[in-house]
Amino acid sequence: MPGSSAYQNLFEISSLKLDHFKFREQRDLNDGWTQDLPATLKRFWDEFNAWFYSAELAEAVLDSFAEPMQARFGDKSSWPQVSVEAQLIRHKAGYFLQPHSDLHTKLIVLMIYLPADESIEHLGTSLYRSKDPDFTCAKSLHHPYEHFIKVKTAPYKPNSLLAFERSDRSFHGVEPTCPKDFSHSHRDLIQYVIYDKTAREAQLQERRLNAAREAAK
Repeated sequence: MPGSSAYQNLFEISSLKLDHFKFREQRDLNDGWTQDLPATLKRFWDEFNAWFYSAELAEAVLDSFAEPMQARFGDKSSWPQVSVEAQLIRHKAGYFLQPHSDLHTKLIVLMIYLPADESIEHLGTSLYRSKDPDFTCAKSLHHPYEHFIKVKTAPYKPNSLLAFERSDRSFHGVEPTCPKDFSHSHRDLIQYVIYDKTAREAQLQERRLNAAREAAK
């Protein structure tokens, strides 16, 4: 794993100032991110990135969700063009993530767990069902735990991942953590997201325009 200097504190770099972001650090796995890594780590992560961002992996992930993709978009020839974004994520004591459905531009989400052992497997991502059976959310808003039923928690174990199709009902999150949970390690994972490319580009463009408007005030 890269050293702590490779990460950025999410609260500091995000325009969305949520308290729990103070306990989350991450590194976008974009072009050039390995530039300051030691030579051995750089070689490993450069080779990893080349495979991880490959069209072959994205297609394999999409094919594993062929049934819901076909239900949503029809025949494979009608599926939208996609783009991939990924981050190394590190959570520390105090982190939590209330139930939310994720950004509407996402199609498939993979959370690849990177624990050193099975000692904190209870820190996996939890899946939730709203107590109101008609409730949906298209905006990735974070909702109170008490409005949901925790259906299960994917064990945070080595060589495992949680993958799901994003929908207006794909509620997931992380139960509140405490120092005891992190007495031996962090909560490390890689998030891999397949986006609807056109929708994502429009979303990012809107963010850039909004940022420019704010800077001009």
